[in-house]
Amino acid sequence: MAALWAWGIARAVNIELPWSALLLLASGTWLVYVADRILDGLRFESSGQLRERHFFYARHRGKAVAGGVVVCLVLLWLIATRMNATARREDTALFAVALAYFCLVHLCRLGIERWFPKEAAVGALFALAVAVPAWSRLQGHRAALIPVVTLFALLCWLNCIAIEKWERPPGEKSSVLTTGLAHATTRWAQRHFFFVSSGIALLAAVACIRSDLSAAPVAMTALYLACTISAALFLALDRSRLSSVQLRIAADAILLTPLLFAVVTH
Repeated sequence: MAALWAWGIARAVNIELPWSALLLLASGTWLVYVADRILDGLRFESSGQLRERHFFYARHRGKAVAGGVVVCLVLLWLIATRMNATARREDTALFAVALAYFCLVHLCRLGIERWFPKEAAVGALFALAVAVPAWSRLQGHRAALIPVVTLFALLCWLNCIAIEKWERPPGEKSSVLTTGLAHATTRWAQRHFFFVSSGIALLAAVACIRSDLSAAPVAMTALYLACTISAALFLALDRSRLSSVQLRIAADAILLTPLLFAVVTH
């Protein structure tokens, strides 16, 4: 998903990304995801807050760590030999912020999530990381990326909110919405999921229409349309009768909507 959106954003500003940039982003994203799942499993091992995705990595922790070491070596090789200087500098700064946040969450346990909810942090950092390959190669007019990256960050945040909501057992859902087990913004977004997803879909639709009227590149308009469809699908899934496992898979699949326009944007 990260590589797909990075490719789409680059195409929207007429930049051809090398395969190494997409592989680097995909590898880094996978490493962060696996590390987060493993650390969550260790952190909440006896708290009853773990979900199936945590149990999976708990059962296969050794294999995940071994695979992570291999991927990490590949990632370091790509950074040293294939990554351009600007992207390396910007990714280093972004990685430092992400590492500091996750260390505070998983290791220091200072309750930083009370002020900076993990769902929002993940959405923002993930969207920024996806934008770096295009941003670092764009000589001018970087502001053109801000709206689409912002919308993608909102979708990533909505993805985290939805997964947190859909994975909880029915009896636990209501208690989480009224207690302090989740951040206030998370509880608010879950209570008003219809309005939040509808609002993001509306913003994306307005951006899509504006992009089309302003004769922006077709690839950029297609990305805005992909954002609109993704937000609408979140709304539809929230009203579906799918199981929690099916919803968990669908929550990530929803963000693959740029594939619908891959032929147009190529």
